[in-house]
Amino acid sequence: MTATEILSDYIDREALARGLGISTRTLWRYENQPDGLPSLMIGGRKFYRLQTVRDWFEKRETRPNPRRAA
Repeated sequence: MTATEILSDYIDREALARGLGISTRTLWRYENQPDGLPSLMIGGRKFYRLQTVRDWFEKRETRPNPRRAA
């Protein structure tokens, strides 16, 4: 098993930030929230499991209040 296979479900900080169109500083802020974005540190580099990132964003989805006038 190669390192590429082991990390196939993970993405590094720079690639995630680029994919989301945000800065790495914003990712750092997300990590440091009370229920922050989970990450993994390997060899001095931050990695994020893609499914965990999707789940974390999904938990933060909001829906408009149907009683409130638009």
